[in-house]
Amino acid sequence: AVIDFAGSGVVHMTGGVAGLMGAIMVGPRTGRFGPDGKAVPMPGHNAALVVLGTFILWVGWYGFNPGSQLAIADGASAEVTARVAVITTLAAAAGGVAAMGLHYALYKVWDLIAVCNGVLAGLVSITAGCPVIEPYAAVLAGAGGAVILWATGKLLLKLKIDDPLEAFAVHGACGAWAVIFTGLFATEGYVAQAYGAPWGKTEYGIFYGGSGALLGNQILEVFMIF
Repeated sequence: AVIDFAGSGVVHMTGGVAGLMGAIMVGPRTGRFGPDGKAVPMPGHNAALVVLGTFILWVGWYGFNPGSQLAIADGASAEVTARVAVITTLAAAAGGVAAMGLHYALYKVWDLIAVCNGVLAGLVSITAGCPVIEPYAAVLAGAGGAVILWATGKLLLKLKIDDPLEAFAVHGACGAWAVIFTGLFATEGYVAQAYGAPWGKTEYGIFYGGSGALLGNQILEVFMIF
């Protein structure tokens, strides 16, 4: 019983992994790595458009998450849909704040682009589990996504893989985090409310006393998508 709301694993992870494969096959941009093998900074050229695009995506996520909940639920509960909207924005905000704090702690610079990428990481990190987790868990998911985004970006540079838009870090790595996070933090009541028990039994996260079947299936899904 894989709980993968709105196809987060399929949509985000498939796109992110495809981006990774493309980056590997095309190779790095000219000048991305110096003669010593170290990455040469190549920042974006228009911060205003980055911010605009981030807010467009953030607003668009309300069609993706609450809108999808309305579509998949039989006689969708207004309570579930409203909770999904709140959970979505909590994770996005947590991702942005965490990315801002992490970047300043490491580099002593307030980086607007890092905040925008953190917001996107938070949005991706919550999409799989948004109808089945508590609000506090949404904050954990979003903040964790910001850390995973940073760590994955560093790992790709170590491997000499140039991912200009951090597509894999945001969608692939944070998408995997979202799918696994659901297996950890999904609550029994919310799963039953959003999905019912189509197999005669409600599977939920191990941190709430679940059997582990949901987490196992979520991990399997990550491997299958890769």
